[in-house]
Amino acid sequence: KVNAILRTEVGSSAANRARREKKVTAVVNGKGITSTAVLLDSKELDNVLKTLGKNAIFDVAVQDGETHQVIIKEIQNATLVNQILDVELQVIQKGEKLTVTVPINVLNAENVKRGIVSQTLNELEIETLPTNIPTEFTVDVSALEIGDALTVSDITVDKAITVLSDAEQSVVSVLPPSVEEPETAVEAVEPELIGEKEEAK
Repeated sequence: KVNAILRTEVGSSAANRARREKKVTAVVNGKGITSTAVLLDSKELDNVLKTLGKNAIFDVAVQDGETHQVIIKEIQNATLVNQILDVELQVIQKGEKLTVTVPINVLNAENVKRGIVSQTLNELEIETLPTNIPTEFTVDVSALEIGDALTVSDITVDKAITVLSDAEQSVVSVLPPSVEEPETAVEAVEPELIGEKEEAK
């Protein structure tokens, strides 16, 4: 559970002051719910994310208000420091399916001795009930060779989950080792050509 207090002030100056006090600005939204601006304790929120991941489902207890079961719909991080600036929380309705993205973790890349393992898709978009949201999906590339690839359709997914990502989209492939190209003849003579133009002037 994460405790929240109602935001009585809005604007960038108020938000910056809240962050100096180790608070995270947030909005609680949901069907039939009045959008509510709150402040969360940054340490409590960090602990939830570290323990349960970015699709964590947890309770937000608003001071002098209701307690809602929520999931993070959107999160805004600082660009230069490891700090959460703002989050949008979606209240979970009973029986309502959610659309979320789940990280894809590549296993046994170190076992591919020939070629370069290239992951082209990092997250899978799915729709399912909150209780069915996994922390991650995994793909094993240990049996792949140069030229092989795995697509979204190769990922093992529970039957209660609907995959929204394109089934034919590439997730990971094994590429041939890159070879450095030698310096071309044009590049080698370019300084001389520039010099000739300067002399002509």
